[in-house]
Order: sequence, then C-alpha cells, then structure tokens
Amino acid sequence: MYLFTWESNYLGGLFKAGHALEIPFVFDNVDDMPMTGDRPDKYELAEAMSKAWAAFARSGDPNHPGIPQWEPYTVDNRATMIFDVPCRVETDPYREELDAWKGMEPRRWP
Repeated sequence: MYLFTWESNYLGGLFKAGHALEIPFVFDNVDDMPMTGDRPDKYELAEAMSKAWAAFARSGDPNHPGIPQWEPYTVDNRATMIFDVPCRVETDPYREELDAWKGMEPRRWP
C-alpha cells in the first residue's frame, strides 16, 4: 500500500499530488512530463520510487536502501509507504477519515 503525497509546483501548484502524477516518478522520467514541475527534489523521489518498483518487479519486495523499511500491508499492520520527500512509512494513515464512513449506507443509483 502506498500514498503519493508529493505536490508538484506546476502551474502554481494547481495539480498538487493529482491522480496519476506518480507515473513519471515510477519510470524515472520526470523531465519528460511538465506536470512534475521544477522542484529540485523530484529527482530524489523519482529515484526512490523507480527503484522500489524495479525491486518489486524483480523480487516481489519493493525494499531498497533508498527508502525506509516497507513492511507488507496486512489488516493488523496497515503499513503504508508515503511517497514524498522524504519517504516515510505510516501505519494506517487517515484512519480518522476512514472511520467517519463507518455505518454509512452506499448510495444506490437508479
């Protein structure tokens, strides 16, 4: 489980950490995507993310020396890598927001 929280400064920060912004970081081609902006720390994050994806593809384990120890996500542990600068692992992030949905019925569309 991961969350991409690094915010781009492109167009004055309009997109923040928008949907799919992590893709150029995963493939370490942030210079080819203007939406990544011009923050100099984007290269540090691109290296960390691309190495994690490569390690996972190679061995099934995303850990490498450039990120904190990333434990598997389980119902009991809920370890989540926060991809930002610096990267960090949090246990069950945004739990309060998720708990707010408990007991609510899903909306049924006609």
